[in-house]
Amino acid sequence: MMSINSRLVSKNLSRFKLVTFDVTDTLLKFSRPPEIQYAMAARHQGCQNIEEKALAGCFRTHFKRMARDYPNFGKGSPYDWRWWWRTLVMDIFRDSHRHLSEAMLSRIADQLIEDYETRDCWTKIEFADQLIDLVRAQGKQVGIISNFDPRLSYILEAMQIPTDFIVTSYDAGIQKPCREIFDFALNLCNQRVLPSEALHIGNTPHLDYIGAQRAGWASILVNVGSESQQGISLDSEINPKHVFANFREFIHVLETNELKW
Repeated sequence: MMSINSRLVSKNLSRFKLVTFDVTDTLLKFSRPPEIQYAMAARHQGCQNIEEKALAGCFRTHFKRMARDYPNFGKGSPYDWRWWWRTLVMDIFRDSHRHLSEAMLSRIADQLIEDYETRDCWTKIEFADQLIDLVRAQGKQVGIISNFDPRLSYILEAMQIPTDFIVTSYDAGIQKPCREIFDFALNLCNQRVLPSEALHIGNTPHLDYIGAQRAGWASILVNVGSESQQGISLDSEINPKHVFANFREFIHVLETNELKW
């Protein structure tokens, strides 16, 4: 016989056949900030006098520029995702450490592309495993919808996150919050799933919560800090009852309260 908690979980998720997750800062986070990872890669290649603070400032500037000029990691342009990341890394180091040779910049970029495919650069968000296990125990399909490049499947395998399918923006040719990427995910299910039978979980209000809602899905926000919650509460498209500070809080609500979708 199911416990009261299990019955509530089952009731709260009964409407859904599919639950999907965002990845970065939802299921996984960087094990160390990019500027530290970049500096480590440079030092591994024998570079000295690497300033992490300078890397951090240049990272933000050049990432925004590349995302603007070559959205979705260059998909649809003459260049591929690997060129996108190589260009980003090399421009960051050119701007912050002008003494490095082009050959050295190329080696650092190649190393970082490989490094970020391994578990060394990532760590799981607390209680991510428990939530996925809980969803699977209810017989739901579990998928990924992420604005990411094709390395994601290798990363999730290395981090031992089981999924029924993975949708990256690069492979789909569509980025969140576009409705089409959510429709794309529905077509990968092993049974017919209507938008109203799908739930998306992410940490970004516009890309994840609102994007899914406008596609006809249910959605929740997790891993949202108190400062972000203040801004979210002013957005009429976001139900504050669907916003959770972390997975622990969301799991507790699933087990103790009836959620209104």
